Amino acid sequence: MLSFIKKIADDLTDRYIKLLAVLLRIRLNKVNRHKYIEKLVKRYHPDDDGTLLEQAVKESPLSVLSEEQCRKSYRSIIVKSGWIVFFASFALTLVPDIIWVNILAAVADLAIFQSVLYVAMQKIMILYGGSEFDIHSDEKNSIQRIIAIDSSGLMMGKYPLLQKMKSVVGWVGKQIVRRIGPQLVAKVSRYAFIAIRRQTVKWLSVIVTKENLTLAFDALVPITCAIISGLVSVVILVPMCNKLRKHLLAEPQ
Repeated sequence: MLSFIKKIADDLTDRYIKLLAVLLRIRLNKVNRHKYIEKLVKRYHPDDDGTLLEQAVKESPLSVLSEEQCRKSYRSIIVKSGWIVFFASFALTLVPDIIWVNILAAVADLAIFQSVLYVAMQKIMILYGGSEFDIHSDEKNSIQRIIAIDSSGLMMGKYPLLQKMKSVVGWVGKQIVRRIGPQLVAKVSRYAFIAIRRQTVKWLSVIVTKENLTLAFDALVPITCAIISGLVSVVILVPMCNKLRKHLLAEPQ
């Protein structure tokens, strides 16, 4: 029985890795090493005659950028990636509450998260990983290295399953909000709506009823759920990238 379960688990793992490899072969998810380094050099050395660019391409951006410039570049990667996964998860959480739509949204959410993570990983590996990493000139080995790092405990920490199933974590958070929302309205609004009504009547001459307050809270629930889902993506992405950066800095260049 155990051997059968292990066989199924290994088969699912192999299929999952193949799907990840497919994501990495999508042109949009590939980072051109030369163009990215050229962008970094131009940003910090706009007067370069090509000497620094050639050195950075041959060796590493670390050879021509200061420590502060590297930190700024890294922060730029994190900020851009963080906003993308946040808004992707945010938007996909606002889809209609239909089972098949939610399933498709969860798959899309995970695919976008992985794609953004892989782009961020490539940029970090180009920035800190020396001259050996180039997905355009050595696609097979580069993809294998990215997947090996992503699938190892290096970036995922103690709870790899939860981090891989980020859509599930976000979904659980959404269900909690949806369940406690109506109860919270029933308890809080009973005491709060009278005071709010009085102040609102004074300021806006609008009568606030318990029903109106409940409707307003109900409208906030999906927004709150979407924010939770977006934050889950960011909270998972950033530590993974930080661990990769720390690992690359610890490696001998």
